[in-house]
Amino acid sequence: MELDPSEAYELRRNWRKNWLTCLFEFSCRELQQHSWLTGSGEWVSSYVECMCTYFDDLAINDGYESVLVEGLLTRKEASLVRHFHAKADAYEEPEGDQYDEEAILADPAWQEVVAAAQAAWSSLKAVLSDPEELALVSALEAGTWKARQS
Repeated sequence: MELDPSEAYELRRNWRKNWLTCLFEFSCRELQQHSWLTGSGEWVSSYVECMCTYFDDLAINDGYESVLVEGLLTRKEASLVRHFHAKADAYEEPEGDQYDEEAILADPAWQEVVAAAQAAWSSLKAVLSDPEELALVSALEAGTWKARQS
């Protein structure tokens, strides 16, 4: 069943918003420490949630080919995140414990995943042109996810 143009637009818009938000979480150690360890503020998450949201919710367990076919991102964008995606996909938690966020955050292999995400994030920002996406990037980088001050 084919989507009508307005449904396709909304699907693409929402998928990309979620994709960019996931990439940001992977790239921001401060956010990971804040949301994974304290679980307070505007953004409550965990390592497991981060991985599941990216791979499962975005339906990219097998890479980006299917979302490329659906027109959810460009080949250029996919190539910019390919290294990060491979690093995240290959990551193995210390001692196989996916719930020990402190150990994961201290793991040099995880730090490589974060560095790859930071490089992908930087490269992507340079090619984005959609005003909504640029606003999302600015808001994320401005720390809108931090706990609100009373």
